Amino acid sequence: MKFHFNEISLWMKNGNIRKLKFKPNKVNVITGGSTTGKTVIWGIIDYCFFSSDPRIPEKIINENVDWYGINFCINDKTFTICRKSIADDGTTSGEYYFSGSGDIPEKPEKSINEDDLKDLIDEEFDVHDKVVIPYGGKTIKQGTKISVRYFLLFNSQNENTIVNSETFFDKQTESRYKEALDRIFDLSIGIDTVEGTLIKEQINKLTTELRRIEKKIIAYDKETRLFEENMQRVIKKAREHGLLSDIPSDFDSELRQLKEVVYEQTKILPSTQINEYDQLEKRYWELSKQIKKLRRFEREYNNYKEVLELNHDSLRPINYIHNNYSEIIDVPLVLEFIGQLKSELTSIKQTITKRTPVRISVKNKIAELNSELKTIETEMNKYPQKIEALSGDQEKYVLIGEIKTKLEFYEKKWEDENPDASVKSLKKDIAELERKLGNREEKKAAVLRLLEELTQKYLDQAGTALENYKGYRAAFDHKDKILKLQEPHSTKVERVVGSSSNHLFLHLSLFLGLHELFIRQEIPYIPSFLFLDQPSRPYYDNSKEKINDRFKITTAFTIMNNFIAHVHNELHSEFQFIVVEHIPKEIWEENNLLNIHLVEEFVGENKLIREEDKIIK
Repeated sequence: MKFHFNEISLWMKNGNIRKLKFKPNKVNVITGGSTTGKTVIWGIIDYCFFSSDPRIPEKIINENVDWYGINFCINDKTFTICRKSIADDGTTSGEYYFSGSGDIPEKPEKSINEDDLKDLIDEEFDVHDKVVIPYGGKTIKQGTKISVRYFLLFNSQNENTIVNSETFFDKQTESRYKEALDRIFDLSIGIDTVEGTLIKEQINKLTTELRRIEKKIIAYDKETRLFEENMQRVIKKAREHGLLSDIPSDFDSELRQLKEVVYEQTKILPSTQINEYDQLEKRYWELSKQIKKLRRFEREYNNYKEVLELNHDSLRPINYIHNNYSEIIDVPLVLEFIGQLKSELTSIKQTITKRTPVRISVKNKIAELNSELKTIETEMNKYPQKIEALSGDQEKYVLIGEIKTKLEFYEKKWEDENPDASVKSLKKDIAELERKLGNREEKKAAVLRLLEELTQKYLDQAGTALENYKGYRAAFDHKDKILKLQEPHSTKVERVVGSSSNHLFLHLSLFLGLHELFIRQEIPYIPSFLFLDQPSRPYYDNSKEKINDRFKITTAFTIMNNFIAHVHNELHSEFQFIVVEHIPKEIWEENNLLNIHLVEEFVGENKLIREEDKIIK
């Protein structure tokens, strides 16, 4: 995305206007001492881009400012956004002025509401309703529209982040922005696309539905078994009272007969067939006897195995005597006897070894018979153990009413639990969506390799400024979103790289690598600018107000200067830095860094809020 700031304007409560002007394709530097208001520059930009938690101090700054404004170019259009200052109680303002032609008013007045302005900016960032959070978290819901503000995480490095060893992105102490970075990162660097995100969202929804139905099917199967068990008890009671035939049949047939008796008052005549219960009972006792015999055989077989083990053990002394007889008694006749004894025992051992074990087959047969026994028990339980005659129609109808109530309850419960959706259809839809999504892991690996390759260029430019880590390779940790260094010709990766100076160069190299990736990938969501808050921090002595290591800070500014040239000349695009600093202009002037532009020096009485800009109290 082509983007650069033209100016920041502050409309003072006393009527003055304070302006800071910036140039495109430059490293725009505001330099000066502490407590001059340099760091507030990013807070003003952030506030005008809809911040609800602005980093603008009330003292000196907000107490003297009436309106804050930014003028910028985006996608070859010039816009002006102004926002009313923060109220005394800390409440952010909902009053905005907007110009789509970049007009800067003499005095801003509300001309647009916040929601309409956000819609205009969203359109320029190509953030529409389909650019959504792919998966939810504690503070961000899945499927919600991505805020433009989340993409600004790639555009700033505040003074606490720029030399941090554990955190490479601003606002990662805030849960909302920490979650946001994880959820927008792959979209931002081109691993994911909007279309891919929508497909993944559909897959997640279908997968959730599939799991719900599969759980319901498991519950349904359980309910079906419970339904049959409950109805079998009802059928048995009806059989015991002569309402059904005493000869059981399959479940569906019996349930149909029971409904006929209950709903149609059909009379079921007692069976004249031979009662099969006796046959089932006979088979039950036959199986019980077989199981008992097999278990006795199993015990005897185990005893037999123990005897075999003892026979094996008996060979050990004979082997020893045979091999060491000279140590005991060196007599040929004894040797002949021992040899013959060993031969016979060895023959016994070989015969024993050839015996086929049967323990496993016995256990399998017992299990098979127990299964059949259980089936027969189930069948026997269907038969009435006794037939109770009903004393009259009244008792008969009471019983029928009781059975009818139970029948209706169990059937209704069973029908309500029956799932409607088709698992097969859902799996087919998920497979089709996954086919459209393609091999995401291959693309992810390729994009991350490119990011490391681009980042490496800037690490190489740092050279000896990285001290002991010169020549180390960029190793980006995708999970934690941090840059590590890999030792040359080794798999060893260093997360802790010593001084804050090294951390500065890691942060700078990663963010330049990211922005080159955005430009090469033509990512529409990330503005092509970077705000840096005091990159000289590791080298600046506050007590003496001087730079301790001119070489390293010069190296950092040289990398930024060369990045501007690289983007303009080789990538045929544009980029802008806004850097607030302590360093003197001689740092870049002496080194002929032509792409650095001095915006202002905040020295003496020249500060962001000057004396003439303050209201008289």
